[in-house]
Amino acid sequence: MGGDMTTLLLLFIASARSVLSFSQDPPKQMTKVVVQLQGPEIPAESFAAKPKTMYRAGGRYCRMEEEPDTKNGIHGLAVTNEPDFWMTNLMTKTARHGVDPGPTFNCHLPLFADDPDKEAAGLEFGLEMEWFQSKGAKPQEGPVLQTRKTTLYELEIGGSKLALFTYGTPERPLSVGRVRGEKGEIYWYSGYGQLPFDAKLFAKPEGVKIEEMKP
Repeated sequence: MGGDMTTLLLLFIASARSVLSFSQDPPKQMTKVVVQLQGPEIPAESFAAKPKTMYRAGGRYCRMEEEPDTKNGIHGLAVTNEPDFWMTNLMTKTARHGVDPGPTFNCHLPLFADDPDKEAAGLEFGLEMEWFQSKGAKPQEGPVLQTRKTTLYELEIGGSKLALFTYGTPERPLSVGRVRGEKGEIYWYSGYGQLPFDAKLFAKPEGVKIEEMKP
């Protein structure tokens, strides 16, 4: 993902998976996720390895907060409140606003958006358990990771081997890994849980100059 604002934009383009009624009441809860990416090809001090914080509520609301990328002059914030979305650079105090043309709406927070297999690319933050279970992955005893006893879910899709390690009651992700060819990478979760819905997190960014995207 890096500091590429175009990549951030692609993460939030809606696909036609479900119809959303905007007349419904706001959700009561949202999921907060904090992750860090590690891998042999990811330097520990690089931007790619910095924490990312995400929020999602239903299919309408998504938010991704990145750490500052001083090398590229970007501090990325992506907010989706379907059908509106804003791609913001907090460092330059600028944003781009777009409107999803529909006809159906659903924001996305993919783990591995670069996966050439569309099915594997459908794995999303905040929906990890649901995705693995929907693909038929069965729980099995996993290893002890970071002093925690884990449950393991494994899948092989296309050329990707995917693994979800969960812990606790109720179950929550501790890590998700992918091996594709000789390349491996893993997301470690330092935060995962339900919070009361906060509409301010999904509102139009304030204090920035907003440019309208062309339809």
